[in-house]
This record gives sequence, C-alpha cells and structure tokens, in this order.
Amino acid sequence: MKFILIFIKLFLSFRYKVKIYWSENLSNSWPFLILPNHVALVDPQILIVFLWKYLKISPLASEAYYNKPWLKQVMDLFWTVSIWEILDWANIEDVEKVFSKVVEWLKNNKNILIYPSGQIYRQWFESIIWKQSVYNIVNLMPDNVKIIWIKTRWLWWSIWSKAWDNWETWFFTCFLSWVKILFANLFVLTPKREVKIEIQDLTKDILELRKNDLNTFNKYLEDFYNTQNWEEYIEQINYIKHYFYFDNVKNKKEPKIISGSIKELNLSVKRDLSKVDQSIVSKIFDKIALVKSINKNIIKWDSNLILDLFFDSLDLAEIKSYIQANFKWASNPPILDLKTVWDLVFMAIWQSTTEEKIKPCNWWKDFSGNLMLERIV
Repeated sequence: MKFILIFIKLFLSFRYKVKIYWSENLSNSWPFLILPNHVALVDPQILIVFLWKYLKISPLASEAYYNKPWLKQVMDLFWTVSIWEILDWANIEDVEKVFSKVVEWLKNNKNILIYPSGQIYRQWFESIIWKQSVYNIVNLMPDNVKIIWIKTRWLWWSIWSKAWDNWETWFFTCFLSWVKILFANLFVLTPKREVKIEIQDLTKDILELRKNDLNTFNKYLEDFYNTQNWEEYIEQINYIKHYFYFDNVKNKKEPKIISGSIKELNLSVKRDLSKVDQSIVSKIFDKIALVKSINKNIIKWDSNLILDLFFDSLDLAEIKSYIQANFKWASNPPILDLKTVWDLVFMAIWQSTTEEKIKPCNWWKDFSGNLMLERIV
C-alpha cells in the first residue's frame, strides 16, 4: 500500500509542484472532518497522497459504485468509505440516515473528507450558497472532532477543471489525456504547475458557528475559500503549457459561459405563459412557498430557484418529485435544468427542453472524494 501511494505521488509530481502550508494543524490524535474547496477533479487525489504522511484521509463514495469489483480495489487504495446511494427522489429521512452514517464514522476515528460545495468549481471562486451537508454533519457530530479547512490554489486553469473547455468532464478520459501528456514529455520534461495547499484549524470557529443559520455558516466558509482569489484571478490567469517543446495554450481563454456557474444560472429562457392553466401555476407557487416557508406573494415567474428563492438540491429533488407525482403530463428534465419558476411550470405541462431517464449519479464523471454528496447538497 505504501509503495502504491509513493508511486501515485511520484506520478503526480511530474506535473505538479505541491507546496503545503501549516501542516502542523494535522497533528492530532482526534478524528478529522476535512473541508476542502473543490477546484478540479484532480485535487482530491493530490490531497490524499501529499497529505498521507500527516493524515490518512477517507473520501466518501456511493456504495452502488464502491461495490463494483473493478472499482472497489481502486477506491480502497484511497481508504474510501462507502455510503448509501441518494437519488433525486430520496426523502428527508433517507438523507438524515446518510448524515448519521458520516457522524458514526467520525466517532470511530475515521478522517472524513467532504466538499462543502458538493461539486467542482463552476467559476474561479467557491460557491456553496445553500448547500447543507456540512452544516447538518457538524450539528450532529461529537465535539471531539477536529475540523480542518483546506484551500487548494492554482488548479482552476488545469485540464481537470471547468475552465479548460467546459466539457462534460469524465475522469478517466481526462486521466488518459494527462498520461499522454506525460509520455510526450518523457515524464521528467513535463512543464510543472505549482499547487498550493493551505491548512487551517477551524474547530473552534465552526463549533460556535453551527449555532447560526445555514446561510451564515456557508458564507463563513466561502469567505475563507475565496480570500484573495480576486487578485489571483486578475493577475495570474495561467494555463500552463503541456509540452516542453510546444506552447499549446498560448492563446487559451476561459469559456464565456460555464455550465452550473452563477452567470449561467442567471440566464433564463423567456416563455409564452398565455396558455398555461393558472391552477397549475397556483399549485406550484403554493408548493414553493411551503418548501421554503415563504410568502407566496414574493414568488415571481422569473425567480431563480437557487439565487432568489435559495433552493438547495434537497429542495429541488422534493419539488421535482411533487410535480411528477401530481401532474400526469409532467416531464422528467435533469434536476440541474430546473433554474427558475418558469422551468417548474413547464415541467408540469411537459414542455421541458431535455429529458433524462431515472438513474443513479454517474460516479466516473466526478471522482472527487465527495462522489455522492453532490446529489444531496
């Protein structure tokens, strides 16, 4: 096992020059809850192997994929712990069981890695908004858990990130491209990207902060992750070339719109509402008001579910399940396509632009150390 981790670390070191700051915060015999920002698909692998000499970290994975023979062995290399699969239609009782399981592992002295955002960056800064997994866990966990905040820098412009080309990022496809780059550079000649890992102990602050509401809690974490990011973004936009003999990123620019970003969430499609049955509208507005405990009168057609009405993924799953159960002609759009109140109404009358089959989440699209929680946070 030790040999394998050393090999992976060496493999990563051909491309990444990793610098670790304040590693003394990992010196403790208590269990750790580790809360990193999630810049790119490769950052969990970097964290696990480069912090291994200080701490043995266990990322979370859905048991539906953990139990596959051809994946289990790989996940075990990274001390992965499996967790029950949460689907878009899971109820709150099922979700609470997941949180309780994580707390149980902490009580058994496992060091659990969870990404508060539940997904890789959709823009150059961390956006947690109304994600609730970490907030729920810290309110359930024992007081002897040490809470570690980790900030990884300089991976935003790598091929593992959404800033590369905003593709549907498949881990193994990206991995094969990366291996090809290493071979093309004879490994040792590969241009290196500097990666900074900053580690801070937030235990005292988080234990106090968990008494506040979800918004205050997440804003505190965002402020930590995003400190000085603006200066870095303006001054250091940096696509490191992939080949020592050819600069393939000389004129490289970020995508104008990245799927799932705040900028993209603010884009809404205008729809013809003149022929929509107002009883359908009224029922959906009532459900929104009930889910979010708000006055129905503040809901507008173009209200953004996340940015204006503060929906998290649990809320989206609940209202999607409600529409499918109560409107016989309801369509089945991907949950991330439900951006505005418009989208909910047009889902109810089978006018969504895309469809998906009911299926579990795609583990291989985001081997992130938080493989399941993106579905519930």
